[in-house]
Amino acid sequence: MWDVLSGDFDQGLSKESCLELTLKNVRNGSIVVFHDSDKSFKNLDYVLPKVLEHFTEKGFVFKSL
Repeated sequence: MWDVLSGDFDQGLSKESCLELTLKNVRNGSIVVFHDSDKSFKNLDYVLPKVLEHFTEKGFVFKSL
């Protein structure tokens, strides 16, 4: 089950705030929810690459399931 809701769908949330909240709440073993929708695209397009970059720099590896 997921434990971090990125908030990417919240059109009142700035992309910077969405990134900050996502990174702040991720813990070891977290599953982060991002949405693939028109409503979330503004934030998702900004946040997802930055989240992946942040954790890649910390040594995490991402694989498809």
